[in-house]
This record gives sequence, C-alpha cells and structure tokens, in this order.
Amino acid sequence: MKSFVVKLFAIILSFGLVAVAFAEKDFSRMFKAIHLPKGKIITIPLKSNPASGFSWQLVKISDKMVVEFLRKEYVADSQKAAGSGRIENWIFKTVRSGKAVIVFEYRRQWEKDVPAQNTEEFNIFVE
Repeated sequence: MKSFVVKLFAIILSFGLVAVAFAEKDFSRMFKAIHLPKGKIITIPLKSNPASGFSWQLVKISDKMVVEFLRKEYVADSQKAAGSGRIENWIFKTVRSGKAVIVFEYRRQWEKDVPAQNTEEFNIFVE
C-alpha cells in the first residue's frame, strides 16, 4: 500500500509540473511580454483585412521615452485572391531602459462610437 501511495504521489506531482510548464507559456503568450536591449527594432505583425474596412489603430504607447514608433508597413497575405487579408507590420525602436505598453485596436476608422472588434496589448521591457 505504501508503494502505491508513493507512486500515486509521483504521478500527481509529474502532472502538476507539466501543468505549471504549460501555464507559464500561456501566461507569457497572454500578456505578450517582449524583452529587448535598447537600440533594437521591434516589428509587431498584425493580420488585417482592408476589404472589410477594418485596420489596426495604434491607441497607446505608455512611455514614448522607452519605445518609439517608426512606421507601419503593409505586406500581402500569402493568398493572392481579391479581398484576401494582409499583414500590418508595426515597427518600433527601443530607446532606453524601462517598460512600455503598446495597445492596438482593430476597428473601422469612421466608427468612433463603436467598440473595437479586437484589442492587442504588448508589454515591452527594455534592458
């Protein structure tokens, strides 16, 4: 009986460690944490479909002394069909040590009183 209890405890502990490992990955993905040294270029790719009228809008950079917006570039999605999506590459530069939060909203520009269809938030840690 004691051997069974020890084996059962070992199995439960193993599952717990696996769950913690997956939880850490999900946690990092959920909060989109990016760690970089200063002076680096960050490209944040966001999928969009301009045929629908929606595009990504840069809503906030919490500390512009840490992260500086450079430009936005458009790249066609792999599909060549009319009305297919594209990638909006948002390009930033890390300026100095600190933390900045970058927030985007996926919306139609002319719909001011309508909630965004999607929101993406990125935590940038500059070392």
